[in-house]
This record gives sequence, structure tokens and C-alpha cells, in this order.
Amino acid sequence: MIFQFTVQCTESEILAFEKEVMDILSRVLGDSSDMLMRIHEFHFCIHESILNILQHTYKWDMSQKLEVRLQITEEREKRICEVFIRDFGQPVPKKLVPPESVDRFQMRKRGLYMMSKILDEFYLAPQSDGNLTYLKKVFTEGVNNAE
Repeated sequence: MIFQFTVQCTESEILAFEKEVMDILSRVLGDSSDMLMRIHEFHFCIHESILNILQHTYKWDMSQKLEVRLQITEEREKRICEVFIRDFGQPVPKKLVPPESVDRFQMRKRGLYMMSKILDEFYLAPQSDGNLTYLKKVFTEGVNNAE
């Protein structure tokens, strides 16, 4: 299944988009309390990615847009959820590397650290006219794979 979105970077558009993604994921993956917890973790990663784009790439220019593709594939007992977020800001010049750990009151890179612990794969790739953020999470029914 592939879902395509164009999201204007206003608070209401972003919130509506995130709600729609949560609804899609709970319909496709299930709504048991364990699965909903993992869906919320994945949502956090999508939200954090959008916030990073707004802050670092768009410099809080809320007139910009994002193109998002949510792709869900099945492979045996697994459902693989991939999110591709395309922004149109300045290409990021260096590779983002999540820290190995964070200090108790560390503010910078905390989101990257948390995403690295939740996701199975994550990267940011500069493009000629923007960036592509990639998020991948493998969901297995009944097994908490957010370790």
C-alpha cells in the first residue's frame, strides 16, 4: 500500500496529516494496546523529522510544503512501514549521525538519538533541490521490536 501526501507546513495541516497517518497505521497494523504504543513511537519519529525540517531546513518558514510517501508492505509475519519525506530547502551538507548516548539535560540531538533507538533504519539524503528523509520501522504482531 502506498499513500501520497502533500503537506503545507502550517500547524493545522501538519496535525491533520499526522492524524491521518495514525489512522492508517492503526487500521493496517491493528489497534491492540501494544501495537498502538509502537505506532505512537513511529509517529513520534515522523513528527520529530518534520520538526527538524521546519527548524533546520525551512528556518520556520511555514509557507513551505513537504511531499510525503507512506509505504506499507507485508513480508511473512512482518509489516514494513517506510516514510519518505521530501523537503525543498537547502540540501543538508553533512551526514546526520545520532549520538551513541545523551546526557540527562542534553537538548541537541536528543530527537536523533531517540529515533535511532525506535527505527530500524533512518537517513537524510541531500538532493539537488532539497532533502529526502527516510524512516523505516518493521512491525511484527505481538513482538515489541522497539528495543
